[in-house]
Amino acid sequence: MRKRAAAVVLTAGLAATALLGVATPAQAADWVEVGVYPTKFQCIDAGQTYQREGWDYSCRTRPAGDWLLFIK
Repeated sequence: MRKRAAAVVLTAGLAATALLGVATPAQAADWVEVGVYPTKFQCIDAGQTYQREGWDYSCRTRPAGDWLLFIK
C-alpha cells in the first residue's frame, strides 16, 4: 500500500514539474536582433510578418538613425 501511495505522489510530482518546465522557457526567452531597417515603417512591417507567425517584436532606434528589429 505504501508503494502505491508513493508511486501516486511521485507521478503527480513529475506531472507538475513537466507542466511548469514546459512553460518556463517561453517566458524566459531574450530578445534576438533579426534585422536593421532604414525607416521605422519598414521595421514595423517586417515585425508584423514575425507577429503573424506567433513572435513578439520590437523596433528600436539607433543613434545612426536606423531601426533594429528584435523578436522573442
